[in-house]
Amino acid sequence: MGLTLDGFVWSRAAMAVVVCGVVVSLVPPPVVAQDPGWLVRSVHMDADLSSADGVADVVVRFELRAIGGDALPASQPLHFELLGFGDATVDRFATLSGDSVELWPTYGTHRAASVWVSRTSLDPDIGVMELSYRVDAAVVEDGGGLRARIPVLTGPPAAAGADGGFTARLRLPEGWIVSEGFPSGLRRDDDGAWSVGLQVTPSMVGFRGRSDGAWRPSVPLVIDLMTVLFLLGFSAVGWHHLSGVARRARA
Repeated sequence: MGLTLDGFVWSRAAMAVVVCGVVVSLVPPPVVAQDPGWLVRSVHMDADLSSADGVADVVVRFELRAIGGDALPASQPLHFELLGFGDATVDRFATLSGDSVELWPTYGTHRAASVWVSRTSLDPDIGVMELSYRVDAAVVEDGGGLRARIPVLTGPPAAAGADGGFTARLRLPEGWIVSEGFPSGLRRDDDGAWSVGLQVTPSMVGFRGRSDGAWRPSVPLVIDLMTVLFLLGFSAVGWHHLSGVARRARA
């Protein structure tokens, strides 16, 4: 005997087929081995803004690790991406050999490109690739105030357990003062450059500061000071209240 549902008669065999289909759809697909290629072990970015004209000349150095062993093709593409921020964007980059590669728009301010790499041009196990580009509107200046946004070219996915992470060094004009950096932790080195490190590669490195040598407190610093003042005031009120209670108890 079949089952009736909304005027349709379902046999036990038909029901079994439906149930099996649902079960199969819930089972995750098998894990497919990763295609031979390259993974990123570390990324280092050097950005030169010392011209003080808003331009950043950038070099990104990728340290890569081969996966796939002997199955690695003789030549294969490496994929790169970049996210623009307003006028701070990039249309193309150059390889170490001088080849110019266009970054094609994909969606919004996102751009992407592929570079064909010969296996013999990189170390069989660990390869290094350097790419350079210019950000024409990396810094916006308004009345002595500076806002810098430097898009970071990103490449293949990071290798599991990669300990190099991401590092960046910025060279700024003499007299520029940085009050706030992104990522947080941007600090000045002994040689005058500003550096920062992260475990992952960000889409942008930036900072706020002054070009006139005048120091202005950053928003996070103001918030921290207000928080400290509030806690001190709250503690003073609490101490005054407890002292009054103790005096009344002794009386």
